[in-house]
Amino acid sequence: MKRDLRIVKTLSAIDTAFLELLQEKSFDKITIKEICDRALINRATFYSHYSDKFQLIESYQESLVKGIREILYSNVKGSSLKEIMDKEVKETIQNMLTFMKDNKDKVLAVLESVDSAAFAEYFSNHMFAFYKDKSEQLGIELESEIDKEYTITYITHAHMGIFLKWIREGCIVPIHIMSNYIETFTIHGVFNALHLDEE
Repeated sequence: MKRDLRIVKTLSAIDTAFLELLQEKSFDKITIKEICDRALINRATFYSHYSDKFQLIESYQESLVKGIREILYSNVKGSSLKEIMDKEVKETIQNMLTFMKDNKDKVLAVLESVDSAAFAEYFSNHMFAFYKDKSEQLGIELESEIDKEYTITYITHAHMGIFLKWIREGCIVPIHIMSNYIETFTIHGVFNALHLDEE
């Protein structure tokens, strides 16, 4: 269904105004009036889309998670762990890094607005669900379910930690180098330690 162009422009104006204001002051100091004045809209228009600035931040979180999930589910399609490691891991990581870089203003806005640990946990929970689904699909067996839970928890939190550090530092390290780091840490680190790279 085609989106109303007026709505698209209004939401874009709200985003631009809010992200600009975050460059000037902290989240708790920003008012709805300031957002509306900067976006050249009235308060009623703002409230027709968001109940408050916290819901605006929630919309950023949801769009970021949706984008990452789409990348994961559309890129990681191999039927074996070896096939995924050989063909899909690096490309998927590069796509995720590109998406995060393209949306870094929204990521930083969320980090400025909510507790960074809570955001990392929120994001990691969704990545955890994907990794668990994929490990079951591929029949990856560890000694116990507890081993699997902790391994997936380690991988998801490690990835999130790297992503957030990279974004906070301005995405200075090129994407192809970052993807090599993450691929090396994951495949030659965790997978190697668990002998998953031999399957």
